[in-house]
Amino acid sequence: MNGPEQAAQVAHGDAVLAQMLAHRSVRRFADMVVPDGDVERAVAAAQRAATSHLVQSYALLRVRSPQTRARIAELAGGQAHVREAGAFFVVLGDQHRHRLVLEAAKVPYCASLEPFLVSVIDAALFAQNLTLAFEALGYGTCYIGGLRNEPAALDRLLGTPEGAFALFGLCVGVPAERPEALPRLPVGAVLFEERYPSAPELAQGIAAYDRAFGAYQERVRGKSGRTWTQQVLRLFGAPQRPSLAAHYLAKGADLR
Repeated sequence: MNGPEQAAQVAHGDAVLAQMLAHRSVRRFADMVVPDGDVERAVAAAQRAATSHLVQSYALLRVRSPQTRARIAELAGGQAHVREAGAFFVVLGDQHRHRLVLEAAKVPYCASLEPFLVSVIDAALFAQNLTLAFEALGYGTCYIGGLRNEPAALDRLLGTPEGAFALFGLCVGVPAERPEALPRLPVGAVLFEERYPSAPELAQGIAAYDRAFGAYQERVRGKSGRTWTQQVLRLFGAPQRPSLAAHYLAKGADLR
């Protein structure tokens, strides 16, 4: 690679990194539908995400019906942006098409923890590529984990078959706000050399992040005394969505 080519590559890489670093969750959208052409371009780019053995164990369901989206917003805890975004999608870990292949060959589908993990990982990699693609096209995005609040009701609403696991939603649209980006853990708190660090070493990164997180909460949201540690205690100090495992098992997952 010659000098000009290398410089162009570096500039392109810098632009991609800048796009990634600009990510923030958008919850207020302009009243504009995302065109089908932009959706297809973003999905095609997202499909280039890595996938285990090329199984592509994911699917994307676009929901257009205002009535269905209103019901999903309700199931997700009353999140208005599910109704109001220019486009709304449900990201699924999808083993159903694989089951159809085996069924056609008269071979029993062998469910286990590994293919379930593959479907979750494949879907997450695809979704992250999809989000980056939409943001590169100028749209704002917001993941909706609340989609897992009432999974059985969601399945009835969407008619998802056995082996198709609704994991989270994705709002996409023209942003009507520009929120400040939430701080993340320091790089040194997630990038380790050779061995996983000791608890005291981890505590240093957590303490630094608590200070940055608390400053953001007070400056941007007017909430003093909030820390990341408190959020972790709230989320993991009690069972979250305890019916979820039974639901996925009923849909054909095997967690053994």
